[in-house]
Amino acid sequence: MKYIIPLLAFVLILSGCSNKYALKQSTIDEYNLSFEDINGIQFYNSHDIVLTNYEAVKSDKSTSKGNLNVNFDKQVDQVIVKANTKGRIIQDLGDNKYAVSFESDNSKQLVFGRSSKGDVFHLQAIEWKNGRGKVQYDDKTYFTQSGADACSLRFNLNRRFKEQRDTRVAKGNKVK
Repeated sequence: MKYIIPLLAFVLILSGCSNKYALKQSTIDEYNLSFEDINGIQFYNSHDIVLTNYEAVKSDKSTSKGNLNVNFDKQVDQVIVKANTKGRIIQDLGDNKYAVSFESDNSKQLVFGRSSKGDVFHLQAIEWKNGRGKVQYDDKTYFTQSGADACSLRFNLNRRFKEQRDTRVAKGNKVK
């Protein structure tokens, strides 16, 4: 029991020391970041992103015992990008939007950009309906889970302050 309180305090201190910041246009402007600068930064997604694609494979019908039986087969393709997955900006799409790849195949990319509501770069979709986004990923159309619009781009920001200081101690000035 005596170790639990110090352990909890240590965990709280560590969790408060996170240096991941949301990518904001104001940050890009403040540090005068070019596309080359941004391209060299390791990004992370703030929330899980679940992409789902449904494709009808076949359907068939039959009758038995006076009933019509219809069978539908579909293929479900799902891509899960867990929170804090490493990603990199691979293309500046203009209009404050960037293509971000979380896989080694750069054709598999998601678009992050600023919304009309704010300064932070969030997941963008072709359209949002009932909280789900319709996105183009590789050569297929996928749908996100509800709430994916809250996903933002995050990065590590290490700040180091250098100060050059000359210090001297005045010895005093004696009257002669």
